[in-house]
Order: sequence, then C-alpha cells, then structure tokens
Amino acid sequence: MRDVGLPQVTVAAFLAASRAGALPEGPRAELVGGRVRPAPAPSPRETVLLAYLAAQLRSDDVTRAGAQAVLGAAIRLGPWDLLRADAALFPAAAPGRTGAAVGVGGSFDAAAALLVVEVSRGRATHAERAPLYAASGVRELWLVDAARGFTEALRSPWRGVYRSRTLWYPGEALRALALGVEVVPLPAP
Repeated sequence: MRDVGLPQVTVAAFLAASRAGALPEGPRAELVGGRVRPAPAPSPRETVLLAYLAAQLRSDDVTRAGAQAVLGAAIRLGPWDLLRADAALFPAAAPGRTGAAVGVGGSFDAAAALLVVEVSRGRATHAERAPLYAASGVRELWLVDAARGFTEALRSPWRGVYRSRTLWYPGEALRALALGVEVVPLPAP
C-alpha cells in the first residue's frame, strides 16, 4: 500500500490491512487523502512530554467529568483520512463496559472526540493536520510545541479552519471546554 502509482485507499481498506499486519509503514501508519504514510515517531523530548500529558489526561478530575484518555488514538476524519492523534479524550464507555466507545476497526469518530492533542511538528501540523481535524468536526485541538514551549488551543471549527486560537505558556492550565476540567499540558520550566 505505497503511495507510488496505486489508487487511493479508503479508511475501511486501510483498517483491514492494518488489522492483518499488512502495512509496510507499520502499526502507527496514517491515511491522508487516501494515501498510506508512516506516522511521525516522537523524539525523546516529545516522549517525555507525552508521558506528562498522559498523566494529566488520566487524572481523577478528567475521569469524574466522564471522559477517558486514549493515547495514539486512530481518528477517522472522513472516507480517505485517518490520523493517529498523540492523545485524545472521548466520552467514557457506558456503565458496565470498559474502555472508551471504540468505533469501526478500532478507530474513533472525529465528532465523538471531546479533545484531540498533538505534539506540534512544524508547519505540517498547521498546514495539513489542523484543517483535517477542523473539517471533520473536532471541536478542540491542542498543539503542544515541545521545542518552543507553548500550547496552542484551536477551537470553533468552521469550513476547515479553527476560528479561535489561543497560546498558553508552560505551567499554565488549559480548560478543556467540553469537560470544564483544567489540564496542564506542559510543565513549568
């Protein structure tokens, strides 16, 4: 399933190939515009940041608010797009069930996401990924910039763009709008 000369792949076909272990790009592969590509691997600094963030998103406050954190969530953004978010919050599963409500092939519907968090990896995050999330209806996207030390909160998606953009510095708490819970995505220096 390489990009070279092959027809576009649908999310359903991509998920089937992923479950079968038939993706040469590996288990973290993504689908953008019907083309399979490897997902970016986090740097050591980003890995530490993601561990810190995961602890924040798995706090008792978030759980009491009715959300569950999923790391590396495969989010369906349309018939030709599936991105693996670094972290995402979804409504917790119904009583008596474990885990967040998982959709088709182990993926999640973008509209169900309460919050999506990605480590900002330069212009590609803004130019390609953020518009895909906005167009699919992800209500709140946090871009955590490990290199420059701030978090960008993007909200109010409309026609493939986010109409609200706020910058937060390390150590500042952000309020996840859908939950009313504060999270500190980056520790203070």
